[in-house]
Amino acid sequence: MNILQVVPYVSYPPRIGGDHRSHGLVKEFPSFGGKVYRYCQGGSPGMYKDLDFRRRVEIANNYVEFRHLNPLHEITKAPMLLGYPNLLAAYSLWLASDGLQERIEWADVVIVREPWQFRTVYEMLPEEMPIVFSSHNVETERFSGIDQPFIEKWVIERVRMLEQFAVDHAEAIITTCERDSAIYREEFGYTGPHIVAPNGTYESVIRDHRPDSAAAHRLRKQYLIDEDATVCLFMGSNYKPNAEAAEEIFKMARELPNVEFVIMGSVGNALSSHSLCDNVTVTGYIEEDYEVHFDLADIALNPMLSGGGTNIKLIDYMARSLPVVSTPFGMRGLEQLDESCIITSDILDFPVVIQELSTQDAIRQKIAARCRRTAKERYTWEEASQRVWTEMHRFFQ
Repeated sequence: MNILQVVPYVSYPPRIGGDHRSHGLVKEFPSFGGKVYRYCQGGSPGMYKDLDFRRRVEIANNYVEFRHLNPLHEITKAPMLLGYPNLLAAYSLWLASDGLQERIEWADVVIVREPWQFRTVYEMLPEEMPIVFSSHNVETERFSGIDQPFIEKWVIERVRMLEQFAVDHAEAIITTCERDSAIYREEFGYTGPHIVAPNGTYESVIRDHRPDSAAAHRLRKQYLIDEDATVCLFMGSNYKPNAEAAEEIFKMARELPNVEFVIMGSVGNALSSHSLCDNVTVTGYIEEDYEVHFDLADIALNPMLSGGGTNIKLIDYMARSLPVVSTPFGMRGLEQLDESCIITSDILDFPVVIQELSTQDAIRQKIAARCRRTAKERYTWEEASQRVWTEMHRFFQ
């Protein structure tokens, strides 16, 4: 089966959650005899930063990413820098889609990531070709709280229209959790087949926690963190809900001056300098010592209060054997996990929970072991990819 995956921008190598999901859902298809061709509408910040202007990337045997690097795509994505959804993607794809029609004719099934490009791709398809809507979030829910004066109502209506069109015309929908599938059924009127493929992590990164490694000690020294200090880690991309969560961490840090907090990722670019305090380290985007930061930490935090979809960071923490403290909201899509894996707490009670955990090494290790085991058994991209392949093969062969 030939699979064409259409995405809004370059996704490989994956750098943020959406990239990991785009890659993770199809990464195992070639091992089952499938062929994958990913069509990327424009580049990504990471690609331009690395001066990586390759148009065609051979990811694996029978798995190729093609990058259509047209300036029009980059111009129409500019509003996303201000927090708007990718509302203009369909227009720029309609005007500039070199190579897409050829790949559509090659494909047996087309998977479109998110609703932004869906209508343009759908209108290019020959009759009877199946198209699958791959949802990363319920976008209408995700952007329901957008704060953009004067055009807020128009933005919300436009997001709803695009998502409704995708739901109405998809042969199948892939969601991150049963909750999102239920929303599409109950609020959007979807009656077709759906595939629940949870967000996950890669089998290759599931491992023990290594706080005594030389690299972890080096990082503590680099960040001027005492060897016996409890370290709490939060990571995230430059995304408004992540920035809101990071601001909550500064409040916790002021209540817990003896605990060290590390905020990792491009979310640091969105933080105001007046929030900074002595026991918070903001790293920015990390590549070279990415894995070491998990070993540096004793506790992982997920103080999310807004946003959509399932937080991939939760699974990433669990895969590295870290005990996690999360808000109930941050658990959306993973509600079936109990306190034996992830401790849920109201945001106002995070300092109390952190203080208690910081003195209970044995309990932290016990929770961490359960986290690692659960990630391995239930939340890998390899398992999710196999599930999607099996279901699509059943629907479309």
